[in-house]
Amino acid sequence: MLFGLASLLVVQILVMQSPRQSPATQPSVAPASPSTLPATPVTVDPAPQRVDKPPRIKPADDGVALPRDVITVVLPVESADLLDPKARSGRMILFFKATESRVQGDPSDGPFFDDPQPICSADVAKLTPGAPTSIDDLAVWWPGGSELFDGEYQVQAIFDSSNVERGHLAAGNLISKVTTVDFQRDRSDVVVLDLTEKIPAPTLSELDNLEWIDISSPSLSAMANRPITHRAGVVFPRGYHDLKAKRRVWPTIYVIPGFGGRWTDATELARITSLAGLTALWPQAVYVILDPESALGHHGFVDSVANGPRGAALVSELVPYLEDRFRLIRDPSARIVTGHSSGGWTSVWLALNYPLVFGAAFASSPDPLDFSAFQTSDLYKDESLFVGDDGSDRPSFRLPVGPSHELVPMLVREEIGMEQAISPQGTSGEQWDAWAAMFSPIAEGSSTPRRLCDPRTGSIDPVTVESWSHFDIARRIRRDWDGWGKLFVERVRVIVGERDSFYLERAAIRLRDSIDEHARELAIAGMEYPAGPGYIAIVAKASHDSVFPIAQLRFNDEMRAWLKRSGNHE
Repeated sequence: MLFGLASLLVVQILVMQSPRQSPATQPSVAPASPSTLPATPVTVDPAPQRVDKPPRIKPADDGVALPRDVITVVLPVESADLLDPKARSGRMILFFKATESRVQGDPSDGPFFDDPQPICSADVAKLTPGAPTSIDDLAVWWPGGSELFDGEYQVQAIFDSSNVERGHLAAGNLISKVTTVDFQRDRSDVVVLDLTEKIPAPTLSELDNLEWIDISSPSLSAMANRPITHRAGVVFPRGYHDLKAKRRVWPTIYVIPGFGGRWTDATELARITSLAGLTALWPQAVYVILDPESALGHHGFVDSVANGPRGAALVSELVPYLEDRFRLIRDPSARIVTGHSSGGWTSVWLALNYPLVFGAAFASSPDPLDFSAFQTSDLYKDESLFVGDDGSDRPSFRLPVGPSHELVPMLVREEIGMEQAISPQGTSGEQWDAWAAMFSPIAEGSSTPRRLCDPRTGSIDPVTVESWSHFDIARRIRRDWDGWGKLFVERVRVIVGERDSFYLERAAIRLRDSIDEHARELAIAGMEYPAGPGYIAIVAKASHDSVFPIAQLRFNDEMRAWLKRSGNHE
């Protein structure tokens, strides 16, 4: 039992440190053996109930002019050495958090899905030490200006000047300490925030069974006209460095972290797998934790206009480099790709796009596999991302609070509104902006990806949908049953919770039903669709988080079985 708990701990640490994902929770379904994993016939049109309290910020009454607050941000002269002379332009972002909010962490840890909090930002042409930057009428606010605030808030400023790393917490950005302000609607509040710290680069641990990779990518660098590297953490199994070990060459398991995860997640895996007694819990393989991040967010190893040829660079540059440097088996039967959430979608994408490189994919709670069920929207039929045909707001994030009730603390309009407040240009690096960077063309007259919808109204852009459709895995399977379809049933395993926090089970169910229907049609015609170990399983009662350890218990067994069949595992 102790070893099992340790195993669950490490896999949760590996892929759940993500703003996109809900807080880690204990499994709501008892861990099942591979032969008894529960699956239920689940409808694809859930009816979530919003039971959250009303918004904290309310608009002013008609005809009432509220006193305007004065908020300024200053880089003190004594902190001038924090400023990179080459990074003086950027965007000043303010994050707020009501002191009564249920969310944990500093304001800058937002956007908060459990309880969305106010955000605003303004362009800074040239940050000058000692000169105040005023957050005035030109700033973009969500959900409204500070004059609407009424109560005590924590506030934090970030000067985002990085164009090489994702998000406002990128290394090198300047940040203020947390300041608590008692805002009152009937007065003009004056707030001054000092930028006194620089966000440090991540620390790379030195461990005997871990090696860090950071090598130049010629193809990505040429596309971006600046240096871009492949980064990964390579975790070695027990016996890799033992000259007397029976095995000298090893299979490889490529791990794609979920949204917000990085190659640095390899540290925790290396620490846990090095503990005596845990070897049997993990397949005998070298684990490579990839870095799925670009300046525009999780790039999904998709070859895109905005992010460049990420998938092609992975298989033509990084994989050969690793196999030249380490003792890895050069065969798709010995290469597995796996991930959770956004990493789960990427795993499926890579396995289907590069079948001569990756032999199998194991994905839990993948991002939408079918764009006709993109969370709660049908991108091909719906007119709005924000509201349904009945006029009701579309939810984006839910938490089960009982057998049939759900807390929906964040709507799609709120999530996209927060991203718009961080970056009106669509470069926030948050989820919807990241999807645009993966799937969209570049907007006309711009250098940034075209948005899926109008961020103010939610109106879906059909031109953008057409571009996104090329990355719709279910659509491509339906158009290529003998190619992608067969690869899926032979090589891809997907496990999703029945009550996924982001409604990702809807897309998985639609794809599962499409495959089943195609097999029935062939059977009626006297033909047989290939059977294989691939499957889509829906775990009863499980959420985005709680399904993860359940899936890992099954995946570990199935990875070992996959590798044994090809003689790549003891």
